[in-house]
Amino acid sequence: MSLRYRTAIVGLFVLTGSLALDIGSAFAADLPLIPRHSRTQHKSTPAADTGRLEDFAKGANAGCTAWTDDCRSCGKNPEGVVCSNVGIACLPARPHCTRP
Repeated sequence: MSLRYRTAIVGLFVLTGSLALDIGSAFAADLPLIPRHSRTQHKSTPAADTGRLEDFAKGANAGCTAWTDDCRSCGKNPEGVVCSNVGIACLPARPHCTRP
């Protein structure tokens, strides 16, 4: 390959790259602006969690041997209460008994 041929190919790549950048910035300029965050605090929704999941089977739920909050599962064994780990991006619900 000659030096002129290589220079022409590199020049085409540079030219198309710069055109692509110019077109991309034109589209970005057309996007609407996002307003800044307001300084007012919004009320947060109350969490569904009423306490530790490990403590669910005490009191009124003492007869329950397995329970879940749809993220973790817990159960009773001779050593005490054991629970699984939380999954990725899980939203817990109210704990409920799965095995009385």
